Amino acid sequence: MKKIIIGIGALLAVAAAVGAGYYFVTKGDEYGAPRPPKDLTGVVVPPVEFPMNGLTFLVPNASSTAVVLDLVSPTAKRDYPMGRFVGEDSTPRTLVAQDDFATTFENELRAVPIVVSSGELLQQYHLAILEGAENKHTASLFIGEMIKIQSVTRAGNVVTVNYLVHDRGQELVELPKIQTSAIFDIGTKQIVQAGRLPATEAYVATKTFSGEYLWKMTKFSDGKTVTPSKPDVFTLTFDANRINLGTDCNSGGTTYVSETGSTTSFTLEPIASTKMFCEPGQEGEYFSMMQSVVDYTEGADGAIIFELANNAKMTFIPKTKALEFAATSTDQQ
Repeated sequence: MKKIIIGIGALLAVAAAVGAGYYFVTKGDEYGAPRPPKDLTGVVVPPVEFPMNGLTFLVPNASSTAVVLDLVSPTAKRDYPMGRFVGEDSTPRTLVAQDDFATTFENELRAVPIVVSSGELLQQYHLAILEGAENKHTASLFIGEMIKIQSVTRAGNVVTVNYLVHDRGQELVELPKIQTSAIFDIGTKQIVQAGRLPATEAYVATKTFSGEYLWKMTKFSDGKTVTPSKPDVFTLTFDANRINLGTDCNSGGTTYVSETGSTTSFTLEPIASTKMFCEPGQEGEYFSMMQSVVDYTEGADGAIIFELANNAKMTFIPKTKALEFAATSTDQQ
């Protein structure tokens, strides 16, 4: 019985080996057409319409350097034709043609994305323009860095490259996730429309402050400094989108709009104040400085530093911090 079981097992093993050999090695089907190659996972690797193995490409921005694609760059998707060269800074680099995205041959022109790389985090993508039946590489148009191309379409001489780019705050080691497109005219060899660059795009959001602050000082661009004669009475209190100002006499108030992101502008509506009669003090000067605020920065320990229209810097500190400092100073005396 054991011999029968062993014999059946051996036959099954032979059948599996033959089947695997047929699956991976057989060159044609019953009609004689070549079978599409498969990787070890059994996924069909689609053939390219125009393989670029052996073609010569000029290195973008260094047209005197020519590279023959006589090597292979293996990826999870397919094996791309690749050539090696040494950059002007003596750094070894590679040039890879993504020939599965090559356009059709029309008007004696063809385009294909190429990647110039000197490491996993230094990859520049260009659209290479090939001319004539000899596929002479004549120009390269920049697409982007560290992108992921999804598709390339052509309408006449207009080529559109659809790709993913990194979002604001994304690490380069992460896969890009923002969809964008770049448009090229390969006839005139010009970029018609560049793709998005989220990291450099303006980003503005509204910021709301809260709490009570004391005016500490104002420093002018000529070095002059003004400080409050009564440090505890010149206050700035935030109440939602409104500020209330306390002085050595009248009080005032207005609404404000504060922005954060690509800008930190701070805009005040005209200040409305009470009209009590007071001895001459710093009330008018204080209101005037506040009315000319145009920008802000946030300093150490919660301080707010306003930039005025005349480039002066007006510093406020949280009232709680000032009280803590006063209490500590008193205790030490």
